[in-house]
Amino acid sequence: MEIDLTSAIGHLFCHNPTYSDLDIARRITEDYNVEHLTLTARFVKRIRLEQGWLRRHNDPAAIEMQKASTIDTIEQLLAEGRIRQYGRRQLITHLARKHGHRSRRDDVLSALRILDDYGVTSRTPGMKKKRRDNYVVPGPDWLWCLDGHDKLARFGIEIYGCVDAYSRKIIWFYVGSSNRTQVSVLRQYLYTVKAVGYCPNLIRSDKGRETPMMADAHYFFYHTACFNDPTIPDEVFNQISFSDCYIYGKSTGNTKVEGIWYQMISHTTEQWILFFSALEADGWFREDLPSDQVILVFIFMPILQDAISDWVEDHNATPIRPQRHRSLHVPGIPNDLYRGNPDAPKQGFDFDRDLHSELERQVLDYGTSFPFSSIKCGL
Repeated sequence: MEIDLTSAIGHLFCHNPTYSDLDIARRITEDYNVEHLTLTARFVKRIRLEQGWLRRHNDPAAIEMQKASTIDTIEQLLAEGRIRQYGRRQLITHLARKHGHRSRRDDVLSALRILDDYGVTSRTPGMKKKRRDNYVVPGPDWLWCLDGHDKLARFGIEIYGCVDAYSRKIIWFYVGSSNRTQVSVLRQYLYTVKAVGYCPNLIRSDKGRETPMMADAHYFFYHTACFNDPTIPDEVFNQISFSDCYIYGKSTGNTKVEGIWYQMISHTTEQWILFFSALEADGWFREDLPSDQVILVFIFMPILQDAISDWVEDHNATPIRPQRHRSLHVPGIPNDLYRGNPDAPKQGFDFDRDLHSELERQVLDYGTSFPFSSIKCGL
């Protein structure tokens, strides 16, 4: 496959601000299977310099121009109301990922202090909770953690999501009006495993009323995969149990997905929770009136789906920092960590396509009054 190396390098350089020249070379080699060409960091650097794509500017005029561009871009985004809860790190990622704008840390901080001083003050951390012990899994797709986010449920908007425990990448999320029905969650699961191409080794969720059908489907996929695996002896197969592929536990102990909800509230949904609560306090919304919920969902559901979709993509592209006092902590970018590496290879197992098709056929027509795009895979 022929590729335009200059365009590919430019795209990765502008949209992935933490990538080194070596990272860019490796990513192009992996994505495009460039076997006939040895792409090196030196080659990437030469292309960058030829195109004027510099990591740092020494020219004061260029620095001021970059700062002015950053401030203008952030001012426009704040006026749209899309980044009002974004901190410095996630905003740098958002500017690069969505707008191809490489910004300096100090420029973003300066812009936020000038244009959104209230937001900066509100994000100042208070007393920190005691951190739990290290959470160790062999690699991507070993364990998916699922749970619902109910802070907007009384307004008719429900959210359900899944995060990969190793990479902290959000695998799927759903924004709609029926995350608490068994068929809806089963449909989300089937849609996602079909998009990914295989199932995770384990799923963890709470024992809510929405999970039994999905848990049943996952166990059937696992049982069928083991049955078709010639390397598994009969005596081992006969001892297979539900707990080999599914973990039930309290939501408070499902730390990976609970951490995602905490971040989503602080970065995106808190402003909507406060806004809808203000509507209720002023008498513009009543929870006991179905008509009020229908109107609110009709107006704000598409806006929230778009805003949360943006946040999910930013989260999956934002680097996770190293932590000195946690020896088993895995830093990196969730999108990159999810690709796997020699020390943490991809896990998961193949599922029976015929069984999947039969289950999918049974739930395909469920919820067709709502857009199917409300289920998003973060792949």
